[in-house]
Amino acid sequence: MKTKDERILETQWLDQHEKWPTGCESVTAALALGWLGYPVDPDFFIDNCLPRAPYPREEDGIWRAADPEDYYLGDPRTQDGWGCFAPAIRRGLERWADLKGEDLLVRELHGVPLDGLFRGEIDRGYPVILFATMGMAAPRRSRSWLLDGSGRPYTWKTPMHCLLLIGYDRGSGEAVFSDPLAGPRTRYPLADTERAYRGMGAEAVVVERAAKGK
Repeated sequence: MKTKDERILETQWLDQHEKWPTGCESVTAALALGWLGYPVDPDFFIDNCLPRAPYPREEDGIWRAADPEDYYLGDPRTQDGWGCFAPAIRRGLERWADLKGEDLLVRELHGVPLDGLFRGEIDRGYPVILFATMGMAAPRRSRSWLLDGSGRPYTWKTPMHCLLLIGYDRGSGEAVFSDPLAGPRTRYPLADTERAYRGMGAEAVVVERAAKGK
C-alpha cells in the first residue's frame, strides 16, 4: 500500500549499454519524453537535438574543449564520449519540441535539494532528469582543460551519470530511478544520492506539457 512517504512513477526504461554506452543524458531525456506519451527515441534526440562539440583536445601541451554545461563532448554512441549537463539537455529538449511542433515547458533546475525535487516534481507527477554519478559514487576530479572562447579553466568530475528520478521511499530511505545503466526501478540511499547530486553541481531538468491558455 502506498503512503505519503512513498511515491514511485511507473515509467519506461532503456538499457544504454549496447547502443549508447556514454549517452545516458540522451537516453534519460527520451525517457522523460516517454512519460509524457511521446515515442522514446534516443537516436532521434542525439542526431537532431543534442548540442554537440568535439572531444577535448591537446594543443601545444594545453587541453582545450567546449563547456559541457552547453554541449555534449564527443559521441554518445562510443565508449569514449564525455557528457553534458542541464543547460545542454534543456536546449536539446526545446529543440525536440520545436522540431515536433509540440508545446512543452522545459525547466532547468539548479541547487534544488533532493527533498525539494520529491515535493515539487515527483509529487506533481513529473520525473526528473538528474545529474549525479554512476552508482551514486562520491564524485572525484578528473581531467582539466581551458574552455573554448573564454579560456576559463574547467575540471571534469567522474564517474558522471545522468538518470531519471522517478520516486522516493522515505521509509527505506531511498530514491528510486529509471537508471539506463542499472535497471527500471533502481534504488539508491538518499544520503548517497544527495552527495552525488550535489557533488556534480545539483543540476536537473524537468519537461512537461505547457499549460493551455484560456
